[in-house]
Amino acid sequence: MKRINVIIKVTDGCNLRCKYCYNSESCYTSEILPLERFEKLLTLLSDSFDSIALVWHGGEPMTCGLEYFKKVVEIEDRIYAQTSVPIQNTIQTNGTLIDKKWCAFFKKYRFNVGVSFDGINNDRYRQRSEDTLKAMELMQKEKVPFGCLTVVGDNDYDMFANYRYFAEKGIHVAFTPLFAEGGGVDLEPLSAEVFIKKSNELFDYWLYDKNGVNVRTFSGYISMLLGSHSKLCTNGSCLGKWLGIEANGNLYNCGRDSMKEFCFGNIDAMDDISEAFTSDGFRELLIGSIERRKKCKASCEFFDFCEGGCTDCAILENGIDAISGFSCICFREIFRHIREAVQVLIENKVPLSELNPVINAIAVKCLSEKDDE
Repeated sequence: MKRINVIIKVTDGCNLRCKYCYNSESCYTSEILPLERFEKLLTLLSDSFDSIALVWHGGEPMTCGLEYFKKVVEIEDRIYAQTSVPIQNTIQTNGTLIDKKWCAFFKKYRFNVGVSFDGINNDRYRQRSEDTLKAMELMQKEKVPFGCLTVVGDNDYDMFANYRYFAEKGIHVAFTPLFAEGGGVDLEPLSAEVFIKKSNELFDYWLYDKNGVNVRTFSGYISMLLGSHSKLCTNGSCLGKWLGIEANGNLYNCGRDSMKEFCFGNIDAMDDISEAFTSDGFRELLIGSIERRKKCKASCEFFDFCEGGCTDCAILENGIDAISGFSCICFREIFRHIREAVQVLIENKVPLSELNPVINAIAVKCLSEKDDE
């Protein structure tokens, strides 16, 4: 099945001003992606792909309002009726605007919900913690599935304490290191050695924690080790499989500002989505990525797992064709640690019943994938 993932930067407008926001350079402009432009995007995508996954991003996408998103799903339903191409929706939000009406909408239309919230560190870099906490409690009450993305913003970040915070609330979490982009450039840089040490220590605890809360990096890496086809966003070749669109219709590979030097063109001027993947911007991005991946393949034992990593991360860290940046170092050492731990489990035939229940779910998923091959 030919699938495309699209990050929709529906607006740069936002009701918060997070200190590390990579969108800060856009000055939080309030322009919203016109619905006519969105419909053209979906129309062109459905002509070329068998499955479409949309990630609604910003800014804060919910500032566009519930009525806007009701019109979005009307357009999606219409295009699905014409083409039979399934469309999946995910929304990444700070959660401050979620109420019962939004919860009902997410449930009815099966939106995946990601909440950007930094746990016990939230007030340090963000605001309105109580509003987000109330929203998460409401989603749990209304049985709206969601997970949290939390930024590891400094060397003092207590990853274990934050994990316990989310685990006690029964919330799945992803720990993401601070990106030195936008507002993050002015903050104290996060040490790779510190992030690796804290991640590995937490993994050793998480592996045997019966709470059953998922930590996305850990479960993702274990899935990769067990042969799953799925990869995390930062580990794998995404070119040609992802697109990002801004409110003005410009297309990029993803939603981060560093991609703006590699514009794929504007959706308004296109008659076929293939034009984006034959553009000068895509070609330049592809050539730089290929050069980096050649170096990675020749020098790293983990290339088959990460495939050279995230192009956006490389651009931010050392340059598009450079290797051994922050993200590469962190992946290599955390993945190595997890691989060694999994090998010990297998050698000692440790029962799944003694491990975090998430491990059992991963094993079942990976076996199912192999059965489908």
